[in-house]
Amino acid sequence: MNRPRTMTDVPLLDSTGPSRRAVLRATVAAVAGVTTAAMVSGGQVLATEPDAVASPSPAPVPYQGLLENEGHAYQNWGLTHETRPAVYVEPISYADVQAVVVDPIRFPSPVSSVGSMLSVTRTVVNDGGTLLCTLKLDEILGVETDAAGRSVVRVQAGCRLKKLHLWLQSRGLEIPYQAEIGDATVGSMAAGDTKDSSLEGPGYFSAGVVAVTYVDEQGTLVTLSDLVDDKAFAEFKCSYGLSGVIVECLVEVRSARLCRSRFSVVTEESPEALAATIRRMHDECDALFVSVKLESLRGVCDQRFSAGPGVMTPAASQPVFDEIRRSRRLSIQHGDAPHPTVKSPPLPHGIVYSRADMVNEYWRPKGDEPRLDFQYYEHDLSNLGRVIDESYAFTNQFSKEHGFSPHAWVIYFVRRLPVTKKPHGLYSDGPGISVSFDPIFSNPVDPLWQQFAKAYNQVAIHSLGGRASPIQTQWLTPADLTIPRQLARTRFTTKYYAQFLG
Repeated sequence: MNRPRTMTDVPLLDSTGPSRRAVLRATVAAVAGVTTAAMVSGGQVLATEPDAVASPSPAPVPYQGLLENEGHAYQNWGLTHETRPAVYVEPISYADVQAVVVDPIRFPSPVSSVGSMLSVTRTVVNDGGTLLCTLKLDEILGVETDAAGRSVVRVQAGCRLKKLHLWLQSRGLEIPYQAEIGDATVGSMAAGDTKDSSLEGPGYFSAGVVAVTYVDEQGTLVTLSDLVDDKAFAEFKCSYGLSGVIVECLVEVRSARLCRSRFSVVTEESPEALAATIRRMHDECDALFVSVKLESLRGVCDQRFSAGPGVMTPAASQPVFDEIRRSRRLSIQHGDAPHPTVKSPPLPHGIVYSRADMVNEYWRPKGDEPRLDFQYYEHDLSNLGRVIDESYAFTNQFSKEHGFSPHAWVIYFVRRLPVTKKPHGLYSDGPGISVSFDPIFSNPVDPLWQQFAKAYNQVAIHSLGGRASPIQTQWLTPADLTIPRQLARTRFTTKYYAQFLG
């Protein structure tokens, strides 16, 4: 079985010398910039075990980044969850991350890594622990060729998706994953759940990640790749950050290409007919995205086709494309809430553009603003008819009883890889097509929206057999989701995640 490679690996010493564990600890400290009892002689690292050091209290490892320990509160983007960690840190180096992990006195457990804090669930909550935000580790370190001859970009964990797209676009490159929300960070996506109806790509970000460097529970920098550590690497990408703090990724890139979208609006008389139409439209194109008004069985369809090589949206598509982009950005920002002063532009039958140009960033809303909230469920494409039918019946019944229904439902299509590439969680059923069917709303704290979503969990997960996400599906119980216990390390496991381990 392949062993994870560490950036602090050193030669083993003979039996009369210090233990390998001591050597690694000393070398980790050296990486973090600490003076230790280690001596370097003749190419060997000599170190003493911690309990043999004369000082009863070793000096704390230096930490250089932002550190706040005055009891401030932090919230997720949607302002639905608040946490008061004992310590909040924004590291500015990998050594900073190591310093945090190896010092549970200054940085109490658990250590929970976050990026832009976009999650709609309680993943941000870590009261009394250490909240480690990676946003200052946001450098794009360059494009290189890996051992398999692939073009890859080396990027730090805190880099936002939009920044990465712009950087690659300026060099004629792209990654296939081009979801509209560009604030998500590379590290959070590399070990989390994502979705996009991608052109010529699987449709989830981690599928394109071919190597990660992370800090493990001992404070060691470890590198895993699909070429050397295939099984361990695949499992790590399913871990939601519970196996270690990602600091750097290698992501496969390709030459940039353009997209041609064909827009249409369909209205059917039954949920079965709507599902059949969506299936047909999916089969006709390279990728499909649909926004559905379920109560009226009306769908706005974006059929996407590869339009050949190209980096920027053609001038001939402007200004129509930019109107569409701004309209979609505002719709996502406000959770598809109707806006009395903003009218959506008419959709052209077809338009050619760069999908990277459609990736947007969003302002942090105030508590009284409409703002996106949603639920996520993964189903196999073969079950789409039943999903739409039962969701339609449930929504109609709920609307009759409570006068409430979501603003819209969005459908993404994701190509699944072999189980060896995605062994746990979403998209882990092996080759095929997954489809999401996700309700969205504009007020996360609306009691009826919350009641609807909690009740619909039972339908989507337990009746329809859908998979849920701990970062994109709210109000889950341990009966709704299981995260394999072997993926979690105590130092990184918050109470929220602990409930799902099994």
